[in-house]
Amino acid sequence: MPFRSLVVMDVSGSMNMDAGGKTRMQLTQEAALKGAAMFPDTAQLGMWAFSVGLGGPGQDYQELDPIRRMDAVTDGKTQRERIQGDIASLGGLVGGGTGLYDTALAAFRTVKANYDPRAVNSVILFTDGANEKPNSMTLDQLLAAFARERDPAKPVIFVTIGITADADEPVLKQIAAATGGSSYVAKDPADISKVFSEALLARTQ
Repeated sequence: MPFRSLVVMDVSGSMNMDAGGKTRMQLTQEAALKGAAMFPDTAQLGMWAFSVGLGGPGQDYQELDPIRRMDAVTDGKTQRERIQGDIASLGGLVGGGTGLYDTALAAFRTVKANYDPRAVNSVILFTDGANEKPNSMTLDQLLAAFARERDPAKPVIFVTIGITADADEPVLKQIAAATGGSSYVAKDPADISKVFSEALLARTQ
């Protein structure tokens, strides 16, 4: 089945931390660009960035591009070109805390609301930290929302990719498991590209 995914990228301040000569963000951008090249034209991809308050008061995510086919043309650019541009722009968004839980639920709802029965519908979530948003929902509330809102006729899975050992691996595993997805962690930042490729291959085969 065709692949349809919303890619959700952590742009919290810790993504600017050094990771062996490059920042975590630079390594993640390199991995994402390689990953974007792996998708066929029939795949559908969209992209969000997230950190606390990034989208304005009370909203921790910013939509960079909605989900479209990779060969769809918008304003003279294919979706593949637009996604590549989105990835390149991420460095300029870095700052703030990690608004993980609220963003995860919003991404789940967005993909479900525009569900495509002809495709594998998913959220690919990259993060290097734990939820840092004051007064956000709790993990238990997030998992309860998934359980309440999941529709077996419209499955939306999470593929979580933790960046370095600072990522909250137990939480990411629970988010993925609650949606029937998979969780990966690149404990060595140099392995981000390899881990992302493995995650994509596992979901597209």
